[in-house]
Amino acid sequence: MAKTTSCYVEVAPGVDLYVEETGDGRPLVFVPGWTMTTEVFARQVPHFADRYRVVTYDPRGQGRSTTTVNGNSYPQHGADLACLADKLGLDDAVYLPWSYGCLKVWQLVRDRGVDDMAGIVFIDEAPKPFQSDPDVWGEGDGQYMVDFQRTMADHHREATRAFCAGMWQGSPPPDELDWVADQSMMTPKFVAQILAADGATRDYTSEAEAIDGALPVMHIVCEEKGEHARSWLARHSPKARCEVLGEHFMFWEFADRFNALVDDFLITDKL
Repeated sequence: MAKTTSCYVEVAPGVDLYVEETGDGRPLVFVPGWTMTTEVFARQVPHFADRYRVVTYDPRGQGRSTTTVNGNSYPQHGADLACLADKLGLDDAVYLPWSYGCLKVWQLVRDRGVDDMAGIVFIDEAPKPFQSDPDVWGEGDGQYMVDFQRTMADHHREATRAFCAGMWQGSPPPDELDWVADQSMMTPKFVAQILAADGATRDYTSEAEAIDGALPVMHIVCEEKGEHARSWLARHSPKARCEVLGEHFMFWEFADRFNALVDDFLITDKL
């Protein structure tokens, strides 16, 4: 595998994001979800780095990047990603955001359009994460978030570990569950709570509609949400491709199948 290099990139005064790059070619930018780090894409980087310039990073407040009191919102995370793209020269990149990482890329679309993007693979997140109608693609009516916030306030690690355990379709191996919970716990509790609440308020439906057909887009969603996702996309983004696989952590648990879906998307659209 190509050698991985790491660096810090300043995206605002006093705010440095930790970045890893592997390989050469068109940039593939993997964007971690809520409180996660570059490490979660360890089963994607070696697969794609022989053909692409694979870029991963820790968002503001997560992993090895700078933690700030202010700026813990998805509009700011989108602005950070825009600055990162400029400084790294990520023109004509394919973005692969996961979970709430999708909100960072939707915000990037809102702020800058898609002229500098070659394609997007959204990994298991609806453009509007929380919906009042249980039959609409999303995470439900928000009561889950209320309960999660209350538990996290008093039992941060227990709540984080339970959240991470729910990302597997099968039973998570204890060592892998401990590892991914440790990645999440690198984000301070106050940042984790603010980001969780902020993400629950976002709605990027208009962006999904506006870019439909403007560039290749694929959604890979977990099996339990596949029917609702396809129904939603048929109404709002009918030209987007939708694939169904595993649970929320499908790219880790079923890495070979996930990577094959992305390969097919990249080959089909000549990316």
